[in-house]
Amino acid sequence: MSTVVLSVLLTACGGSGGGGGSAPLAAVSGTETAAQSAPPPTPAASAAPVLIESRVQTPELAAIDVSPFKDRPVGRATVPRQVILPSLPAESALPLKSARGIFGTPTKIGVARRISETASVQAVSNMMSWTPSERGGKLTALRFASPNAKGVRIGLHVQGLPPGTMVRFYGDASEKMLEVSAQEILTVIQRNLDAGDSSDNARTYWSPDMGGEALTVEIEVPPNAVLDAVKVAVPMLSHVAIDVTKQDSLEKAGAGACNLDVTCASQYDSLSKSVARMYYVDNGFSYVCTGTLLNDRMSTGTPYFLSANHCISNQTVASTLYTYWFDKAASCNSTQVSPAVAVMTSGATLLYAEPTTDTSFMRLNSQPPAGVLFAGSSPFGPDLYDDVYGVHHPRGDMQKYSEGDFFGTVACGDSTCSSSTGSNAKFLAVRWLRGVTEPGSSGSGLFRRLNGKDYLVGQLYGGDSSCTAPSNYDFYGRFDLAFSAGIQQWLNVASTTVRTSIYRFYNVRTGAHFYTANVPERDLVITKLRDYNYEGPAFFAYGAAAGGSSPVHRFYNTRNGTHFYTINEQERAHVQATLPWYQYDGVTWYANTSQTGGATPMFRFYQSNAQTHFYTINASERDSIQQNLPQYTYEGPAYFGWTSP
Repeated sequence: MSTVVLSVLLTACGGSGGGGGSAPLAAVSGTETAAQSAPPPTPAASAAPVLIESRVQTPELAAIDVSPFKDRPVGRATVPRQVILPSLPAESALPLKSARGIFGTPTKIGVARRISETASVQAVSNMMSWTPSERGGKLTALRFASPNAKGVRIGLHVQGLPPGTMVRFYGDASEKMLEVSAQEILTVIQRNLDAGDSSDNARTYWSPDMGGEALTVEIEVPPNAVLDAVKVAVPMLSHVAIDVTKQDSLEKAGAGACNLDVTCASQYDSLSKSVARMYYVDNGFSYVCTGTLLNDRMSTGTPYFLSANHCISNQTVASTLYTYWFDKAASCNSTQVSPAVAVMTSGATLLYAEPTTDTSFMRLNSQPPAGVLFAGSSPFGPDLYDDVYGVHHPRGDMQKYSEGDFFGTVACGDSTCSSSTGSNAKFLAVRWLRGVTEPGSSGSGLFRRLNGKDYLVGQLYGGDSSCTAPSNYDFYGRFDLAFSAGIQQWLNVASTTVRTSIYRFYNVRTGAHFYTANVPERDLVITKLRDYNYEGPAFFAYGAAAGGSSPVHRFYNTRNGTHFYTINEQERAHVQATLPWYQYDGVTWYANTSQTGGATPMFRFYQSNAQTHFYTINASERDSIQQNLPQYTYEGPAYFGWTSP
């Protein structure tokens, strides 16, 4: 397809791209222009607390993200280098059964294993054997095996990856592979660093679990990439003892027979669609918990997600989160899981973490699947002896439900809770009449019903209920306290202008990037233009004019088939007046010209040989390019966008 046709296709779809323009213009016109200034947008204030209603996710209400799972190519030429660990000693096996829940402790399903052979960048570099790829780049692969594992998650420690690089993970018998761009990996790392974690864990990207005792990581760099810029190590993996996708494996984890199948209770059909099984890694150990998708006051479709602080308490762990939706039996008391199960792999951004109420409040980094429920919530606590209930994943099993009564507020220590109505009463006491909770249920929501509607009032901390002692108490962190202390700034905003994702592509033929905010355009490029690698959401901006924002303009270079973006009106006018081969595509989105309203610098580079610009909001990616790719000239901040909606 010609570059002219590409421009027509992109423009016809309501084209939107991304990039900069307030930096010096020398790379385009040989002149300099000054950045404009504008007042910051005024954030909307939280309103008086009200009950927040639920909302069903439909394709029309939100742009569903592109699945990272792809069909695995048949007959791939590259042969991976092997790293086979010794068998784990018997004493290292996980205790899969337990008599009762443990206060504030998540359920461990995988152990960390150190890998000496690939612990350093130099060691991995020495093992890499590069072969030509079908698209003119180069491929290398490493296979890691941990004998008798039911699943493996690889910790890929990243110090640098060239722009346009794609990383893939697959198991020995996998028909699918997970594909992620270097841009997405570096975004995860930058999010961890920005949260204040400077440890090696912050620079570690955790792979998916594809089942089985082995996992292969494949790296493909684009044509003309500098191979020395691939700086990765694999210092550890997580040896997972339970296959979270298979019922026979889950049964070995020991979920009690007194747990009640949610599929048998039609009154929870809707509520169950807001509940997800959580699967995450903390320092190489794998865990399962339960979380709930929450709606906000204006039903913006922002995927807010609530769980327990003892499950996820820092950003680096939140980045490893996988969530499984519609994870319940195919029919009442069936041992077969529903075919509707869907998995999200992009992790979460931690917004509010508070141990005193055992609260972990996050925003998922991609949209959940169509059909999920954004649950309602109450900023007011339940009344004494109210009927309460919850849906959860005991020991990572398929969804179960519990029903009981609220018995008052309590103060909780490390392993005990006692009745209290004072300022230390941060938890709710519940006694079950039907069903119980177990490890793995941690973080699941407690609900009450008002006027026939479900409202969340807490999240599970722990307790003593079990199949042998079903009337013992369980305890939930008080959502009303967490709401008033911090969560309301996200859930209770009376009005807001929502920012939209800006998606990024890499053209393996031109070596340039393309950006768009337009979902139909994104999907058209993915399906029709083979030269473009989809790299996922790159940053966020406004889809319409917002207070203090300025338009970002897009141009198409008819000479080399690339795009140029600028927020600077003088630069836009200069290009239109003096560079006729630049076709003006119009306004693409709106961003800031100053670092206000929580905005982050959008860094701009120029590659003189290709006569193209590159834009990134990621400081780690900026630093990697400056250190490893001298052909890119750094031009400074182009404008200011956002790393979150």
